[in-house]
Amino acid sequence: MIFKLSALLSLLRWYNIFFLALAQYLAAVFILNDPYPWWHTLKNPNLHLIIGASLFCVAGGYIINNFYDLEKDLINRPNKTLYEKILKQSTTLRLYFLFNLVGAGFGLLVSFNVFLFMSAFIFMLWLYSHKLKKITLVGNIMAALLSIMPFFAIFVYYHLEDLLILTYTSFVLLIIFIREIIKDLEALKGDVIVGYHTLPVTLGVYRTKWLIAGFALLGALPAAAIFYKTSFTGISYYLFIGGLGVAFSLLLLVRAQRQLDYKRLNHLYRLLIIGGIFGLVLFGR
Repeated sequence: MIFKLSALLSLLRWYNIFFLALAQYLAAVFILNDPYPWWHTLKNPNLHLIIGASLFCVAGGYIINNFYDLEKDLINRPNKTLYEKILKQSTTLRLYFLFNLVGAGFGLLVSFNVFLFMSAFIFMLWLYSHKLKKITLVGNIMAALLSIMPFFAIFVYYHLEDLLILTYTSFVLLIIFIREIIKDLEALKGDVIVGYHTLPVTLGVYRTKWLIAGFALLGALPAAAIFYKTSFTGISYYLFIGGLGVAFSLLLLVRAQRQLDYKRLNHLYRLLIIGGIFGLVLFGR
């Protein structure tokens, strides 16, 4: 029983779900509900329902993504994949439908519009796993957009109209997008064997590295806009440290050749994303 529970948590990427929940709560408390004290925000049951709905939908998304990626994962990360196979496929698929049903149900308790949003989110997660992730560049773009899509439910609920927050979101989105390309470099062997048309497969490793460098430099635009808007205070501290992290990653990228090198880069960008989550507390300071 303990092994099955551990395999389920691994399958659901519990750490990603935890940080998603943390990011949503930080966003709601520190930047989306500023006129009210934080405890007033947390007393709103609709906030918890929206976050709960998105977490169940994301959990379902991880299950269906693993279902379609099984052949590739057995090549790229065989030990972890075989461990997760402790759970029967029929069990995981039942959990997939259950999680989606709960996620959509939570959304319906808030409003019909939130229900429609969550239903669309569920559909896009399935479409990405089944079709879109195999398409060059489209898969990377969709993966990044789906990563931040749960925030849009929060944004819409609190009627977000702050350009600074949207600019910051675009910077974090770019970091997530670069990480998705690095993950493709890490999974190159499996993608070639199963026929996924990712950027490294289509363009080659060398050109993909140059493309990553170009997108990293593009991140200077929203960063510069936020520096100007905040007069180098508050959230600018994270952007400065994050910018240094991106610059360091480019040095590592130039030298990267083995799967282990790309795995380290993946971990570095994961830290940058986590830093971006905690950076939310710096808004308005």
